[in-house]
Amino acid sequence: MRLLCKHCGCSYDTEKDPFIWRCACGYSLWADYSATFRKSDIRREDLSMWRYDKAYPIKKTDVSVSFGEGLSPLASICWMGRNLLVKMDHLMPTGSFKDRGVVIVINYLKNLGVTAITEDSSGNAAASNAAYAALAGMDCSIFVPSGTSQGKLAQTRMYGAQVHEVKGSRDMVAKAAQENIGNSRYAGHNWHPLFVQGTKSAAYEIWEQNGFRAPDNVVCPVGNGSMLIGAYLGFKELLNSGEVAKMPRMFGVQSANCNTIHRVFHGLSVDYSPAPTVAEGISLYRPVKTDEIVQIVKETSGSVDAVSENEIIDALKSAGKKGLYIEPTSAVAFAGFSRLILQNVVSENEMTVVIVSASGLKATDKILTLL
Repeated sequence: MRLLCKHCGCSYDTEKDPFIWRCACGYSLWADYSATFRKSDIRREDLSMWRYDKAYPIKKTDVSVSFGEGLSPLASICWMGRNLLVKMDHLMPTGSFKDRGVVIVINYLKNLGVTAITEDSSGNAAASNAAYAALAGMDCSIFVPSGTSQGKLAQTRMYGAQVHEVKGSRDMVAKAAQENIGNSRYAGHNWHPLFVQGTKSAAYEIWEQNGFRAPDNVVCPVGNGSMLIGAYLGFKELLNSGEVAKMPRMFGVQSANCNTIHRVFHGLSVDYSPAPTVAEGISLYRPVKTDEIVQIVKETSGSVDAVSENEIIDALKSAGKKGLYIEPTSAVAFAGFSRLILQNVVSENEMTVVIVSASGLKATDKILTLL
């Protein structure tokens, strides 16, 4: 498999350098991989994301580390008088959508003989990597921002990972991890080119659960964009395979307190000072895939919006009244959907999916302060 840099055009052969995760120019790498997938390719006996294994660079026969991740429910609720489909990835094995990408990366590294990994995360990827590393028998070192939700830290430590809390921005946390890899291998989910090859599984599930149709709109919280990018890649493959008739419009939503991608999309200055946000999972000042996210959103006639802290908290409480106990970061997408309704961007007869990023159980300490 080849890895490509969309910034400088360089390419790398994973047979020669299987552990490379960043281009020499400093930008992210992307797997030069696109699947042709037909309805007949579904492994119908497999009740996990691996029923679509033909779509991934890692096949089921190469997987030795799995919790049976995937096939999270696609629930239907009424939101502001509109029908809304909710992809409930807070019910994944470690409580977040990150399991989709982590299982691909961990199996890839394990198959190369890796016995120790290092990761940086705001919390959900920390727990996911720690869990899958534990199942794989790998040592795991995790760098997180100081002040990360206690539920996420407790979960990560329970899996046996070494947790290093770093004072400063999320970018400083990533820098600390990358400078302290030691004898391990870096599995940073924001950088590893195979991560989004796993998150695209959500698109395949939505397609099947929705009667083999693509929705009109997909709404995601966006930090470094792996959820949005994965959904785009999956639906693009289904479109190119002739299995769906159109691409859904992709809508990314950020916190107004930390909204670099929103600023780039709207041509605004990124010379600003980010502020703390209850949506800790998407608090990234310098996302490494900003340009690609903006391109995806524009290509699908979507948009990137930024919502206030009050809007996030109101959406979190409204989701709770619908029976959804989700982390504040997930509520960002619901707040964004509310805006799309008020701005008449989505119509009553359109089908919209909101993807939930993670469980509220991970952030109970933070949620209690908002009630």
